[in-house]
Amino acid sequence: MKWMWWPELRDWFWRWVERRAPRSESVTLRHKSIYVLPTAQGWGFLLVVALLWLLGTNYENNLVLGSAFLLLSLMIVSVIHAFRNLSGLTLSAVKSHPAFAGEYVEFDLLLAAAPGSPHESLSLAWDPSLTVTADVPPGGETVVTLSHRAWRRGWLQPRRLKLQSVYPLGFIRAWSWVQLETRALIYPAPRPTDKPPLVHASAHRGEELSQENREEFQGFETYRPGAPLAHVAWKLYAREQGLHLKDYRGYQSEQVWLDWQALPGLDTESRLSRLCYWALEYGKTSAEYGLRLPDSTLGLGRGPIHQGRVLRALALYGMPDETGGQGGPHG
Repeated sequence: MKWMWWPELRDWFWRWVERRAPRSESVTLRHKSIYVLPTAQGWGFLLVVALLWLLGTNYENNLVLGSAFLLLSLMIVSVIHAFRNLSGLTLSAVKSHPAFAGEYVEFDLLLAAAPGSPHESLSLAWDPSLTVTADVPPGGETVVTLSHRAWRRGWLQPRRLKLQSVYPLGFIRAWSWVQLETRALIYPAPRPTDKPPLVHASAHRGEELSQENREEFQGFETYRPGAPLAHVAWKLYAREQGLHLKDYRGYQSEQVWLDWQALPGLDTESRLSRLCYWALEYGKTSAEYGLRLPDSTLGLGRGPIHQGRVLRALALYGMPDETGGQGGPHG
């Protein structure tokens, strides 16, 4: 009962932080967005200084008092240097890289130093377990790549990025929370099926090529002793789904549709995951393929650009709009 006020206090604190450092494509750190406190070593150092002062005062020893004041001045200078190490640093969102749900998505950030000021031993992370350390030379720039866990498909917009440093002596931690206007597209997690969910564009699929020219992936078949190991579906075997072979066939010309209706009995996310898997597989071949969803249809095509359009349609299917996003936990 006595801690019921804690959630409200925490929410008020984060709203206060967001007002001082609003979301932007480029953020320059100033005094109102930089926070400074001693580290655990810093508090221990202050305790030693206090003990020295007490000893010097009790025994009227000027040498001990002088040592205490010297160490205290060193601590004060560390506060100034820790603050200056972050002050004037500019962070900008450069690029995001698409990823699949359940994986880690990468964001490229540009760190630009204040004129004439270096920035040493900077630690940046959305997740403390994925911290990246960087240095920025005086007046220079550095590009860093940060990772963020993608839990579900759609747009991922990270929340607060924590930037901190214990430069120069490790006694003082200076940090800031930065909200960058950036996002990444997260595709559905690909999940294989035995047969592709497709219908052919016409009854004529083309004349089958020779065994040496097989290139179209058709699905999986039961393992046959003596079959080439390169055709073994090792991913299915690792999932304890039995030993299968990848079935490849070659055609002079093939046009197929990846069809939502060809996956009956599955929920929305399961269908999207299967369609995503086969979009990736057909992207490795020369076949033309299209996508049919309940609310949209993408025409036949091939190549990386077409595959990107298909994956984007799968990632954003059923989303209320294309501007919304998902974020990680509060930093």
